[in-house]
Amino acid sequence: MEPTVNALLLKLGRPQYSADRGQLLWPCPLTQEQAAEVAPQLMARLECQLGALEQGADRLFWPARFEDTVLGLQFEALCDSLWLEASDGAVDGAETLAFLAAQVGAEHV
Repeated sequence: MEPTVNALLLKLGRPQYSADRGQLLWPCPLTQEQAAEVAPQLMARLECQLGALEQGADRLFWPARFEDTVLGLQFEALCDSLWLEASDGAVDGAETLAFLAAQVGAEHV
């Protein structure tokens, strides 16, 4: 039996992929607490490993990994966005983000 979808995952907007910015972005009207709850579930659906949360004043950051590619998941309440991007120096980062964007049916912007 498939796990129940968390109601917060349903609050995420349609994902958007920007190759120019190197980001896979979900618009989301969430609080920091809600983003911290939904992030592990979202990354599990993408089959990404999620590291420990690093919290700033208005931003959350999680190191993440998809196969051998180092990524970063970030949330900023001020812009109602949760986004995934390749870490600096990730050789196959653009290719990995494009693959993940296709997996979630992201709109190309």
